[in-house]
Amino acid sequence: MDNKELLPIDNFHDKLQSDQQGIYDQINHLLSSQDQQEKIVKETRNILGVTADILTDSEILDLANEVQYVVDNWLEEFEKQIFEGKTLTELLG
Repeated sequence: MDNKELLPIDNFHDKLQSDQQGIYDQINHLLSSQDQQEKIVKETRNILGVTADILTDSEILDLANEVQYVVDNWLEEFEKQIFEGKTLTELLG
């Protein structure tokens, strides 16, 4: 026999609902993330034009992420130059 804790029926029902809500939340998060990725791919393809025709969606997404990384780092360095070694987030935080 298992050493798992047996729950009274009311607690079991509450736990089941909680577990179901957690699953629904995970699915919604996954779908939202997938929608966001599709939006990024579509916008990037529009920006690149015919150049994007030879790239897969995965390559487009990787390219967009790499460009975003470079932009974020450049902006952080620029802010540090302007604000005496601090980023805007650090100044406002």
